[in-house]
Amino acid sequence: MEVHPLTAVQRSGQYERVRSWLNIDFKKRLNSPSQPIWERRADHHRNLSQRWSRRIKGKLFRTAFTIPGTVERLRNIEREMVWPHTNLREIDRHIASLKPDAAFSLTPFIPSEEMALRSCAERKIPVLASILSFDNIVAHPWIPGLFDKYMVWNRYNADELMRGYPEVSDEMIRIVGSPQFDFYRDRRYYWPETEWRKEVGLPSDRQVILFGGGHYFCAPHEPTFLLQLDRAIENNEIPRDTLILFRCHPVDPIERWLPVLNETKHVIRDDPWRRGAIAGHANIQSYDIQKLTSTLLHTAVHVNVASTMSVDGAFLDRPLVGPAYDDSPGRRFDRSARELYLQEHYLPITNSGGLEIVHSREEFIRAVRAGLGDSHRLSEGRRNIVREICSYDDGRCTERVVRGLESFLHPSLDFDQEIAVLSGRV
Repeated sequence: MEVHPLTAVQRSGQYERVRSWLNIDFKKRLNSPSQPIWERRADHHRNLSQRWSRRIKGKLFRTAFTIPGTVERLRNIEREMVWPHTNLREIDRHIASLKPDAAFSLTPFIPSEEMALRSCAERKIPVLASILSFDNIVAHPWIPGLFDKYMVWNRYNADELMRGYPEVSDEMIRIVGSPQFDFYRDRRYYWPETEWRKEVGLPSDRQVILFGGGHYFCAPHEPTFLLQLDRAIENNEIPRDTLILFRCHPVDPIERWLPVLNETKHVIRDDPWRRGAIAGHANIQSYDIQKLTSTLLHTAVHVNVASTMSVDGAFLDRPLVGPAYDDSPGRRFDRSARELYLQEHYLPITNSGGLEIVHSREEFIRAVRAGLGDSHRLSEGRRNIVREICSYDDGRCTERVVRGLESFLHPSLDFDQEIAVLSGRV
């Protein structure tokens, strides 16, 4: 193995504008129910002038796309501009020096990676993408048609690819599941409960509710739920022998939680892992995975706001509660809180019957109390979450990705046959 840092991308403003126009067309073609939800949510962070400006521009652009040939002209302009308006020549020289036989991408939406892949595509080097997460197709902007094959988590991702990219056919896509959950089926990543409690700093005689914090952009009012849960324990609405383990989102600023954490009496804070010097970067080690896996196993109820953590909790079959309301004065975030569960990538979880979505403080406390009393409640629904989102739950999705990569490099290998063997169908 050799490691070569990717060349940082440089793009002109004119080129970025063309890309933004093509992204409008991509979003229009994708027609995802997530898009208007995200626009309304982003309005919380825009002033009135910014909101109107975006709406007027969006309407003008959508009207322009009704003119026959507009999209094709824009794509031709983008292809003509990419060489003189970016540093693709420098990137291409770097790729040429590496002499690759093929390219494999997990995060093609990162500009430096996309441009390296573009160089490969220009050189007729085969390119394979394995989509990293279940929201990546709808959540990220348009990517040029660079790929010969795709590997995705589930059938929903396959549909999104074909909706958003007309050049992608069913034969180009393979469903391999979600490698990031494989370690939940590996007992090496679990600590005994006594060891876990000691490591996290929890007493041995109290039930634990896991509160998985989300990103501030999604639910700015989210700390309120943590405080309501703490006060419910204080008031004995939830048994007094219960603790809350608060786990902050890896890239969420802890500062927004501190005022509430300073008020709570039954909360223990557990930071997920040491953050790197660059925002969003961390060197996640086996210890961090063991702590996460053991935390998910040994906590009695999981609370999160429309987070991927619901999938993690479903793997461990723990009662899941999702707050979907804002009961603060003015209820500013009430609609966006409810709509978080209506995003396209999240709908299979919402409709699974395994996540109890609550719309008031009373429902919230009642659902947590019910989960503490019956750990098997909604268990079949949680199995639905794993089946629908992850496709496979046998801990062998990484192997499927590897087999997919092998069959991509060696077309004589039968990928479908390999997957059938892994899945026990042969």
